[in-house]
Amino acid sequence: MTDVIASRKNPLVRRIRKLDSEADFRRQEGLFLLWGAKSVEEAMADPSRVGQLVVGEKVSRQTSLRPLLRTARQLGVPTAILSDSLLEELAPGSSDQGLLALARASVLPLDALLRHARAPLLLVADRIRDPGNLGALVRLAEAAKASALVTVRGTVDPYNTRSARASAGSILRVPVCELPAPEAWGQLRTEHRLQVVVTLAHGGTDPHRTDLRGPLALVLGNEGEGVSPEWMDSSDLRVNIQLGGSVESLNVACAAAILLYEIHRQRAAI
Repeated sequence: MTDVIASRKNPLVRRIRKLDSEADFRRQEGLFLLWGAKSVEEAMADPSRVGQLVVGEKVSRQTSLRPLLRTARQLGVPTAILSDSLLEELAPGSSDQGLLALARASVLPLDALLRHARAPLLLVADRIRDPGNLGALVRLAEAAKASALVTVRGTVDPYNTRSARASAGSILRVPVCELPAPEAWGQLRTEHRLQVVVTLAHGGTDPHRTDLRGPLALVLGNEGEGVSPEWMDSSDLRVNIQLGGSVESLNVACAAAILLYEIHRQRAAI
């Protein structure tokens, strides 16, 4: 049986802490933390995405986990066992599920992705700061069959631990791209006939009365400030969701869900 790691000074434990807290270290290593039984099992479907498997001490003794551990061993995926108290310290609430993967991130160049996309749908995150919101957007992107999540400078890292957990495994399947420089973005926009759609709290058109079937880049703005003036000025379409009562605005993930459903509905009707 593999020795149980219980020391905070263990190199793996230190590495996990740095992956959790430092975006630059995640980029340098090309890894992120993926917590939870379901997400880890999904990652193991493509073992090339898993750099290290970490198991809680209690969970490691469960017979239900043996097939996963056997698969990891057969495929050469390194496996370590952490004491439950240390695992709980690293990620409060995680010791019950007791599974963690150091998963390989996948950030793709947008131009390469668009070359293979028909009527692409890009979900553009404009300075979204809350990891939970961004993770929810990743999950919505998968549900709406979006081509990619595109992050604008100032947006939280999609591979932030909280963001990855909020995506409930979708971060493994939704392509992530960084917005290219303005000139390159302009060329891609023209080449692929992308219409830029921005969301407004007031003054836009009703999305139900807007043609959203073609190639789109749907821009979702910062939680407090909304879409930046630069995106507003360069937009092709401006939409807003009509709200009732005294509600003035929606959480960015709620607004995205409504708009993505409408886009999906229109495209499914073609």
